[in-house]
Amino acid sequence: MTLIWFIVWLIANLVGTREPLLFDPVNAWTATLILAIALDLTGAHAGNTAKRRG
Repeated sequence: MTLIWFIVWLIANLVGTREPLLFDPVNAWTATLILAIALDLTGAHAGNTAKRRG
């Protein structure tokens, strides 16, 4: 998920206007990066708990 986000951001950054990643205040690109990282970590955690139960 994070790799896909990076590819989309890179293409948007090269084709459109330059869009930096700002953390103070958080812009839309940084917010979606944080969301992608959270989804990756949640997916990894969910996969590990399913293996422990089975």
